[in-house]
Amino acid sequence: MKTTRFETFMDAVLAIIITVLVLKLSQPAEATVGAILNMNMWYINYFMCFLIIFNTWFNDHNLFQMVDEIDNKVVVVYGALILVISVIPYFATWVALHPTSIPAQTMFGIVFLMTNVLYMVSTYLVVRANPYNEKLKKLNLKDYKRYIPVLFILIGFLFTYTVYLQGIYIACILSTVYWFFFAILAKSEIETTDRFEAFFDAIVAIILTVIVLEITMVSEGSWQSLFELKLEFLAYIISFIVCFNYWNFNNNLFSIVNKIDAKVIWSIGASMFVLSLIPYLSHFVAQNFNSFVAQAFYGIDFIIVALLSIVTSNALKRVDPANIALMMALENHLPFYSTIVIVGLGMIIGYFFYPPAIIVSCLISILLVWLIPFLRKYR
Repeated sequence: MKTTRFETFMDAVLAIIITVLVLKLSQPAEATVGAILNMNMWYINYFMCFLIIFNTWFNDHNLFQMVDEIDNKVVVVYGALILVISVIPYFATWVALHPTSIPAQTMFGIVFLMTNVLYMVSTYLVVRANPYNEKLKKLNLKDYKRYIPVLFILIGFLFTYTVYLQGIYIACILSTVYWFFFAILAKSEIETTDRFEAFFDAIVAIILTVIVLEITMVSEGSWQSLFELKLEFLAYIISFIVCFNYWNFNNNLFSIVNKIDAKVIWSIGASMFVLSLIPYLSHFVAQNFNSFVAQAFYGIDFIIVALLSIVTSNALKRVDPANIALMMALENHLPFYSTIVIVGLGMIIGYFFYPPAIIVSCLISILLVWLIPFLRKYR
C-alpha cells in the first residue's frame, strides 16, 4: 500500500500527543523562583517527552522519504508504537508525582524501552517490505549504535532494582539525549518540505486550541463572574496572537523555501518546544498577573523564540544560498532583534515598576514586526 495517508495519520497523532503534553504539566505552588525550581522533575520530564516524540517523527520523516510502499505488518507495529507513545505523558506525570516509587520508575522505563524497540522493529519491517529499494538497502540495521539506548535502559533497570532507586529515570534521560545527538549528527537529505510544513501547522494549530483549555470556567452565570476572568482572557488573546504570528511568519517564509536540512528542522523543532509552553505560561501569568516572576518567564519564552528564529534563518540561508528570494527576505534579523530589545525593555520596566509591562511588550513587538514591512515599502 502507498504511504501518503499513513504518514499523514502518523503525523497527526504525534502532533496531538506532543502538544497535549503541556496539559499534564502542573503549575507551581506560587509565583516564585523557588517554587519553580521545586518542579524541576516535571520540566525535565516534559522536555524528555517532547524530545523523544519529536525525534521519533524526525527519524520517521527521514525514513519514509526513501519508502515506496508498506504492508499490514508495518501498519500494525506502527500502531503499537503510537499506543506506547500516547501513554508517555501519563507515566511521565506518575513518575514526577512519585519519583521514589519503583512501580512508577518501572512503568516509565518500560514505556521508553518499548518505544525504542518498536521503532527498531518497524524500521526492519519497512526495509523488508521494500526488498528492491536501493536507498533502504544502505541502512545498516546491524549498527551497534542503534541499540545503545536500549542498553542504557536495561542497565537502568538493573540499577533501580539493586543500588540506585532512580536508575531507570537517569537511564531514560541518557537514552533520549543519545537519540537526539544520533539524529542531528546523522547525514540526511530532505527532499521536500511538504510533510514538515504540515506537521508544523498541526502542532501550532493544536497549541492555539489548547490555550483556551487553560482558561478557568466561569463560576456563575453572571456578567460579574465573567468579568472576574478578564486577565485570563487577556492572556489568552495575547498568547493566541503570539502563536498565530509565529505561524504566519513561517507560512510566508516557507512559500519561498526550496529545501531544508536537519539543522533547519531541529531549530524549528526547538522553537515549537518553547512555543508549546505558551498555554502553560498563559495560565501561570493569568493567575499571577502582577507577579514579575510569572511575567518574566513569559517574556523569556518569547525572547528564546526570537533567538531560535535567528538560528533558523541562518540555517535556511546556509542550506540554499542560491535562493535569491530567500536571501532578500532574510537579509537582516531586524524583526527578531527588535523583538528581543522591546521585550527586554519590558522586562526592565516590569522589574522596577509594573510587571504586566512584559506581556504588553510582547504584544507591542508583534505589532511592530507587522508594521516593519509596510514601513520598508513606503519609506
